[in-house]
Amino acid sequence: MKYLFLIAVFVFIQTTLTSAQIYSDFSADDINGNEVVLSSYLEKGPVMLGFWSSRCTACRELQRNMKILYEKYKSYGFTYIGVNVDDQKTVSKVKSYVYANGFTFPVILDTDEKIFESYSGSAIPYYLFINEDKEVTNSTLGYTNGDEKMIEEEITLLLELK
Repeated sequence: MKYLFLIAVFVFIQTTLTSAQIYSDFSADDINGNEVVLSSYLEKGPVMLGFWSSRCTACRELQRNMKILYEKYKSYGFTYIGVNVDDQKTVSKVKSYVYANGFTFPVILDTDEKIFESYSGSAIPYYLFINEDKEVTNSTLGYTNGDEKMIEEEITLLLELK
């Protein structure tokens, strides 16, 4: 009975997180100073936004796994955008971290956390999926090894790959 209650609470939280999300377009600079506009990526296919910090171990693991999934599905129109929320003290380390790990997906800086807040972010790692109709289809707080399987399932669902 206790487990049934916990499952019900988890489903409620997931449903609440997903249904509470509203699409919010943004324009932000990536780590190289290039403008990234969310809506321009959505014209090509679904987008996953992953909010992370260089100080967060789970966040770094998510980024490493997203490198693999992004490379696997980008030719189908999928885009992963890493949204870094480091503060002014640690943001200088982000660019070298991205290059050292060979990330090819866009990484934008959200030091004032305006994008994070516009998507109801409360803690990191936090990630969400947006379909081509500009609907937030799923959002998840936290990350543990193995979650990449669930992420890949969501990507293939959004891309309608069987």
